[in-house]
Amino acid sequence: MGGSKLQRRSSDEHLAAQRFRWQFLTPRYWLLWLWFAVLWLVSQLPYCCVRAIGRAAGLVLFRVVPARRRVALRNLALCFPELSETERWHLAREHFASAGFTLFESGWVWWGSRKRFEAFFDIQGAEILEALTGKPVLFFGLHNTCVEMAYAYLSLQRPLNVLFRVNNNPLWEYMATRSRSRYQVRLIPRKQVPEFIARLSAGEAGLIAADQDLGRKRSLFVPFFGVEAATVPSVHEFARAACAQVVFAEAFRAGNGRYVVRLKLLQNFPSNDPLADTRTMNLCIEESVRRHPEQYLWMHKRFKTRPKGEACFYQ
Repeated sequence: MGGSKLQRRSSDEHLAAQRFRWQFLTPRYWLLWLWFAVLWLVSQLPYCCVRAIGRAAGLVLFRVVPARRRVALRNLALCFPELSETERWHLAREHFASAGFTLFESGWVWWGSRKRFEAFFDIQGAEILEALTGKPVLFFGLHNTCVEMAYAYLSLQRPLNVLFRVNNNPLWEYMATRSRSRYQVRLIPRKQVPEFIARLSAGEAGLIAADQDLGRKRSLFVPFFGVEAATVPSVHEFARAACAQVVFAEAFRAGNGRYVVRLKLLQNFPSNDPLADTRTMNLCIEESVRRHPEQYLWMHKRFKTRPKGEACFYQ
């Protein structure tokens, strides 16, 4: 079944649709099965080994995927003009190393021991979760290189409804959906916004990451590192529609090999001003990125959509 049809289903229908199909055994999917086997094997290894394998893979990608390297370097030049070219090159290299680790973290989330998984995490701001028990809460985060690990852990602290993009590869979607169902996550295709808002309004919690360039439609141009960036005001809109409290859920790998989820309750949010609220959201994300710049998703063309009259940043 094609991705476009899946996107029109409700979350429960989407989960029910994820059944094994005999076509998954055809040669078209053999390389993907091999990748899943590698992920499973790596998920059984000690943390230090997974980190070393992931870092090595990321550094190889830095060399062999020049298009994405150029995007990362261009983004870093826009966001950190105070750094020298050598410093930005080093930061881009560390970003790829961090992203390489991400390739193998999915194995931990999908098949690793839950007890072992939880032991790697610290949470800051747990009192916020307790204070908002039973109330509508909209968590927002950012696309960084430990996003799946961190938000799987957050779902164990409070069940989450997550807006997501359905993958066009049906085998990947089958494996990802079934594996993520181990956690307290309800996956809602991103075209099913009414269901997402209804669940928030009923006192549940939701999670979105609205820090990617999704084009001109519905976007506002809001500064991100001082550069106008097309940003969808979803956090403002969803929070107002559901009368939800808004919490910034920052996640990162700490230098000691542990993962941290840091929660921050936004005060007087949402307001009546979507532009001001979206600026606040971008500022929260920017402050987080500055603390751990190598972990942000610099390979994404964050500034692809430009205000009318401006030239494209990516050649």
